[in-house]
Amino acid sequence: MKHYSTTACLAALLMAGGAAQADLLITGVFDAPLPGGLPKGIEVYATQNIPDLSIYGVETVGNGGVSNGVPDAVLPAVSLNAGDFYYLEHGDGTMFTQWFGFAPDFASVPGAGVSHNGDDVIIIYENGIVHDQYGETGVDGTGTAWESLDGWAYRNNNSSANGGAFVASNWFYSGPDAWDGDDLVDDTGTNAGSSAVMPIGSYVPEPASAAVMSLFALAALRRRV
Repeated sequence: MKHYSTTACLAALLMAGGAAQADLLITGVFDAPLPGGLPKGIEVYATQNIPDLSIYGVETVGNGGVSNGVPDAVLPAVSLNAGDFYYLEHGDGTMFTQWFGFAPDFASVPGAGVSHNGDDVIIIYENGIVHDQYGETGVDGTGTAWESLDGWAYRNNNSSANGGAFVASNWFYSGPDAWDGDDLVDDTGTNAGSSAVMPIGSYVPEPASAAVMSLFALAALRRRV
């Protein structure tokens, strides 16, 4: 019968944990109330250093439709450091800058792959493979837990990329129409001044130490058996 040392088990778990951690994941989805229904887009987060962001692409699947299997937009060939947030917007950046108080990283009038309306699926591809997803494929989000019309959704801390298997309970939500009226009569509204502030830039990933502690506990238990 083979026996495995605690050190070997730790190494194996760390390797598995590193493999399970996605480099890039969607952490926020927003559909704001300024003119034109802007800004709308997503926040993504780098869990590890990414030398070239162009290996990733984004697709929006609208109205309960079927994915085309390819991104609508490929991200720019820039690098991200672990812990960086990156913002994509459908538009020219003007409304995003007003609403959030800083400029988006990637803005495109055609949509930057994020031309959603609060009830659509958003997919992140890595090298052509589905890497992370917001919303349920083939489902119109209207009336679902994940609808973000005139509002937002934000990922729970410690939840990781899902490979396309979206789980609504891994997110928390403003609820649809939460931002209704927050554009103000003169269209000077902002996220910070809204009735349902989106907690942008606040996602915290699961620390690697959590995996290590789990393995130490397992190793200790095996020693007692």
